[in-house]
Amino acid sequence: MGPDTERYVGTAMYSSHYTGWQLIKSYWQSDQRALAYLFFSIVMVMTVSLVGLDVVFNYWYNYFYDALQAYDQHGAIRLLIVFFVIAAFYIVLAVYRYYVSQIFGLRWRRWLTEKFVDRWLQRRSYYLLENFDEKTDNPDQRIQEDVGSLINFSIDLSMGLIGAITTFLAFIYILWSLSGELSIPFGRFGTLHIPGYLVWVGVIYAFIGTLLTIKIGRPLVALNFEQQRREATFRFSAVELRTHAEHVALYRGEEHQKSILNRLFGRVLDNWFMIIVRQKTLLWFTAGYNQASVLLPLLVALPNYFDKVFLLGGLIQSLQAFGRVQDSLSFLVNSYPRIAEWQAVAQRLTTFVNHMSEAEEKAVGENHLKVKKQVEDSIIVKDVSIRTPRKEPLLQGINASFVHGNHYLIQGRSGIGKSTFVRTIAGIWPYAAGEMIFPEKQQVMFLPQRPYMPIGTLAEAMLFPDHVQPEHKEQLEQVLKDCRLEGLIPRLYEVAPWAEQLSPGEQQRIAFARVFLHKPDWVFMDESTSMVDLGTEAFLYQQMKTLLPNCSIVSVGHRSSLNDHHTHIIDMEKFSTQRSLGM
Repeated sequence: MGPDTERYVGTAMYSSHYTGWQLIKSYWQSDQRALAYLFFSIVMVMTVSLVGLDVVFNYWYNYFYDALQAYDQHGAIRLLIVFFVIAAFYIVLAVYRYYVSQIFGLRWRRWLTEKFVDRWLQRRSYYLLENFDEKTDNPDQRIQEDVGSLINFSIDLSMGLIGAITTFLAFIYILWSLSGELSIPFGRFGTLHIPGYLVWVGVIYAFIGTLLTIKIGRPLVALNFEQQRREATFRFSAVELRTHAEHVALYRGEEHQKSILNRLFGRVLDNWFMIIVRQKTLLWFTAGYNQASVLLPLLVALPNYFDKVFLLGGLIQSLQAFGRVQDSLSFLVNSYPRIAEWQAVAQRLTTFVNHMSEAEEKAVGENHLKVKKQVEDSIIVKDVSIRTPRKEPLLQGINASFVHGNHYLIQGRSGIGKSTFVRTIAGIWPYAAGEMIFPEKQQVMFLPQRPYMPIGTLAEAMLFPDHVQPEHKEQLEQVLKDCRLEGLIPRLYEVAPWAEQLSPGEQQRIAFARVFLHKPDWVFMDESTSMVDLGTEAFLYQQMKTLLPNCSIVSVGHRSSLNDHHTHIIDMEKFSTQRSLGM
């Protein structure tokens, strides 16, 4: 991506007022723009060519029906042969236009999806939206489904619009020349002469139809937006059931879960019914509009036929030309449901981007924590205060020093804020103030209570957060032995849902395996041995001290057995705001 494009995309993606036009425009200013314009041009040339063939067909109808009226058998047969030749070209063009447009859409979707994924993962937007934002629902569905829908609708509507414009320009002359002049007598006031009256009838008819379609169909935009949201919420609840299937089964919570799914699906059906009612009203109008458009040109063209202005072929050509012009002018009428869906999808994607920006801006505004680097091998916490997202005080006046070489145990009652303190040290909790100083050249690693198991092979899960580390791969088997997971060695390169395949205790041991592979200078562990027995816990701590003698351990936990593995204890009770308020 060029510097100018990068600047534009970066500015737009991080703007809190991102628009649908910017969403579309970004691809056309990216490093893919040359191929984008090439594909688009090819598709549009094919679209115009198809319209050109429609014009040829229009003239063919004139010649063919004139030949029939004149009982010209040989001429009719020759024209049938011509028809098959033209039809063959038309079919080839139609097929390859579809193929090229789909390849174009595939490339566009890949680019835009990658941009959304990058945007979602940068600045930890995924974390901020999940934990501190209540306005954004199902970002995964927006990236996976809405991006594809936006591109498909954009390409289809673009082809339809270009086709409508080209069709209008191509057939307007034909219709004007065939219309002749309509004379309307007004007695003593004279006679009104209307040249090209078929054109005026089509324009006025389409204009009235378009206005009424917009009035009837406008509510579909909001209804489609809401439908996507409710569908995604229902789907997310079903996925949650799969994720927590064992918990639901142990609690025998099937009836409760069924009531939740039924309630959410009921909301899906309620909104769907409203869409059906609105589309029924729109269909009443559009169906009547389209049926009337079949009879209307016949009524207005018959006077010229009976006055012998043109023969049967001319009548058929007039009807065909009027139908084409009327269809082109009725593009909005016939495409409004898809336009409404396009608007809803674009709105969902733009609100997604805008909410990411808003969440980031809020996090920056709430975060008053100063982070510094120093040469000394210690982590220093100076007068740090931590709040909840609702701005309620949680911990305040925290002053602590973690000296490299020592091991620290952070203790305190449940809910006091121990894990939040670790998140603050990790730099992912935005509601904090004070100062933190970290060693300049030392690596810090954090282990949550429930380790993340990415989709892929077990080896990739062990290497997380690194994707490929050749020097680490050679150590995988030994590290599994070091964590008493020898039984998993044959499955190292097996792809499986490891979060479901492994027990919670095994997953926590995989987290220790990551530490042994990456060899950090500091490791912060938040209840990271809560799912293993005391003997395994003692073994893992001893292994860490043996294999990583230069690594300082900072643990959060409630077990008294942890005291034996640490040299210092930090009691969070003395920093609790509840204690200071006499609670």
